[in-house]
Amino acid sequence: MNTANQLPAGFESLEPFVAQWAKETSQERIIARSEAPFEDIKRFYDAMVDKAEEALALVNEYPLDDIPNDVARLGRLSLALCQAAVAVEMHGQPRAPGAPYPNSIRLSKGLPPFG
Repeated sequence: MNTANQLPAGFESLEPFVAQWAKETSQERIIARSEAPFEDIKRFYDAMVDKAEEALALVNEYPLDDIPNDVARLGRLSLALCQAAVAVEMHGQPRAPGAPYPNSIRLSKGLPPFG
């Protein structure tokens, strides 16, 4: 995926993370974290934390049913930050220590906030 101009102006530094982290569903974001090398997770986490407040402020300017695609992608990156934070702040690795992977837990219901 070409990630050039995939995000709103001012968020160009996050463009390299779009393909790996701006997944459509919670399940896809969990898988992205679980399968990524910890160094990649940490790199994304560090970049995203610096822009998170500004990103959420922009996302919150739009109703979910009328959000531009570039802003929706930014919103999905913000949701992916939650997954990265679990790895960085809690586990110190991509998955919970001692947890089998892949596991059989699958999210099957819920509304994707940025479809």
